[in-house]
Amino acid sequence: MKNGKARLFALWPKLRLPVYLFLAVLSFSSIEVLANPIRHRIDPFALTFWRFFIATACLFPITVLRKKFHFSTIRPREWLALFLLGCLNVILCMGAHALSIKHASASTAALLIASNPLATSLFAWLILKERYDLRRGLLMGVGLLGVAMVALRPSAGVDTPMGISAGIVGMVGFALYTVLSKGLVQRLGSLTATTLSFLLALVVYFPLLIALKIPLFPAPDVWPHLLALGVVVSGFGYIAFFKALKDLPAGRASLLFFFKPPVSLFLAWLFLGESPTLFAGIGSALIMAGIFFDRKVPASTRVAPQTG
Repeated sequence: MKNGKARLFALWPKLRLPVYLFLAVLSFSSIEVLANPIRHRIDPFALTFWRFFIATACLFPITVLRKKFHFSTIRPREWLALFLLGCLNVILCMGAHALSIKHASASTAALLIASNPLATSLFAWLILKERYDLRRGLLMGVGLLGVAMVALRPSAGVDTPMGISAGIVGMVGFALYTVLSKGLVQRLGSLTATTLSFLLALVVYFPLLIALKIPLFPAPDVWPHLLALGVVVSGFGYIAFFKALKDLPAGRASLLFFFKPPVSLFLAWLFLGESPTLFAGIGSALIMAGIFFDRKVPASTRVAPQTG
């Protein structure tokens, strides 16, 4: 028994990154499937609020109880950065993604958000000074062609201009969030950065929804879906994602989204009966190709990210 545990601990450094990527892919790929059945029964911004409220309620006690966590170690400018990043992610990016889920098919919304690594590579070059050469530019073009095929050939009767546009906004916003979070995650830790950014965004989000008179409280049978979205996707999913982010450059960390298109398409077919169109299939393949081959940049060309 002890020998088995010793072997497991010895293997963990090698298994850690694949395990985190697998958990993050599975969690993030279930967003659209879990949200689709309730998309017309709750306002998309209320859905986003409850999703992150539940996640924060689960993660905050764990964060505070960790021995390595101390509020006093967080600098004033880092509190501001956490607040701004939380608003960018929770309110703008995931609010737009919820709109996309409501006004487009689950598979289309999944494909659009899954293409964010293409924009992440560009932002990583502009902000973190990661290398961006002609090869990466061509690969980004291949991936964006896939996005265009999904956007310009929507599923008839399901996808709407609102759903497509919101999906693209969510995709670009999440890419920017991924890059800007890199330094804070490295200094504060994934759990602390994730939880506090959620919490600070919710402090603004709640009065904003009240001021806009958006109905917040759904029917009782909607809550199981919200709980699953909050605990599984916004809780475990984000933690696994940031654990992977710590071990990879920002432009490479979102490689997990290479796996999201096929997994999301499969889950949408299995649980929602959605059959992807030919253009969606081709677009998905191009997005995956752009992400997959872009990750093969030599480690020597990577520039260490800023830590703020």
